[in-house]
Amino acid sequence: MTPTPHSASANTESRDGWTYIDGLADAHPGTVKSNYDIPRTDYRQAKPDVERLSRVDGTIVVRLAFRDGDVMNDHSAAAPILILGQVGEIEVAVHREGQDGRPDGSDRLTVSPGSALHIEADRTHSLTAVGPATATLIVLA
Repeated sequence: MTPTPHSASANTESRDGWTYIDGLADAHPGTVKSNYDIPRTDYRQAKPDVERLSRVDGTIVVRLAFRDGDVMNDHSAAAPILILGQVGEIEVAVHREGQDGRPDGSDRLTVSPGSALHIEADRTHSLTAVGPATATLIVLA
């Protein structure tokens, strides 16, 4: 079986009993120049490039590629998630819920290479890049 490209540099290959996923640490398009890249100039919002690389047994693997200062504003996921640091640092704010179910502040953590952060389903959170950064998001469906 030949790998199926999902982006310019990411490849996924599946065979009986296994799936190989590549390209998890790739940078935001346009931040690392190659002979084939045409830098984008149409950015209107500072938000990361989000690319689903694979869906395996109900688990979704996504690459989040940030430029310096890119932000994913408050949001939540319907399933638990795991954020794995690949390159650079990403500050994650996870909102706490008070006894009345309303927001009661947030915990701020930094995800960097070699670290991971699990966030439960339906928990509001946001991400902010501290310099160029890439993370792997695993949706634990």
